[in-house]
Amino acid sequence: MKEALVPLVFFAQFDRPLTLQQLRRYGWGREFGVDELKQIIKKSDMHLSGALCYLDETHLSEYARRQELAKKFWQRVKQSRWVFANVPFIKMVAIGNTLAYDNVHENSDIDLFIVTTSGRVWTARAVLLLWLGLLGLRVRSVKKYLLISPEFFVDETALDLSLCAIANDYYLAYWLADLAPVWRTDYFDTVWNANRWLKDKLPVAYRSPNLRTEFNGPARASWFGWALEKILAGRFGDRIEAWARAKQQRIIDRNKVKLGINPSVIADDHVIKIHFNDKRAEVRERIEEFLAR
Repeated sequence: MKEALVPLVFFAQFDRPLTLQQLRRYGWGREFGVDELKQIIKKSDMHLSGALCYLDETHLSEYARRQELAKKFWQRVKQSRWVFANVPFIKMVAIGNTLAYDNVHENSDIDLFIVTTSGRVWTARAVLLLWLGLLGLRVRSVKKYLLISPEFFVDETALDLSLCAIANDYYLAYWLADLAPVWRTDYFDTVWNANRWLKDKLPVAYRSPNLRTEFNGPARASWFGWALEKILAGRFGDRIEAWARAKQQRIIDRNKVKLGINPSVIADDHVIKIHFNDKRAEVRERIEEFLAR
């Protein structure tokens, strides 16, 4: 029954305790009842204090403060949504990683996952980076607090994220389970349906996606975003897309050499995923060591 405790091992790496309901939602491989989870915790090295389960007691001290700090980050997201309206070809924007589950700290950033129109992923990325750079909102150094990191783009033909996975990719599964759409949220159902493989990994989480009601409602492109889409359609737009890709590809390749520690970079016609320090294999190793004990 160690699989029931996989979520605690995973989120311990981010100093995050879980409630019993969260532990149930994140159950790996099958569903576990709350009473069943209590019994499993009692027989393990894990701890249960009040409503919270945890691996290390130090995780409790920061829990409430991080949740409170997350409110400031969500306010920044709300204030920044107008930027997405001024970027052409965006079909959806979602928040991932620690902010998605309210576990931020003083050097957290705001990780974006962006879906674009087919054949325009590089154009959309270029315009978004330009806006964020002009506004001083883009992560550019080790100082990340309240800044935006748009490092994962896919177009509408590449919604199945299992194609980006490594073997036994716990990180990707939990990242996807907590993905929180914040712009054009109605498109999220399309993304979710394209990732039915998550149902086998996290059956309860797949039935209960991380939808935040404050971001519901229509989200339309501005006249500027609409005009750019019209101008950049057709063959002219194809040439701009090729130019945008070539220019950005050179920068990505240079940064991969300069900044890469354990880089994981996908940069093709449909997916741009840039992580210069990919920890997925490390996360998998820790979980599999726990399961093998």
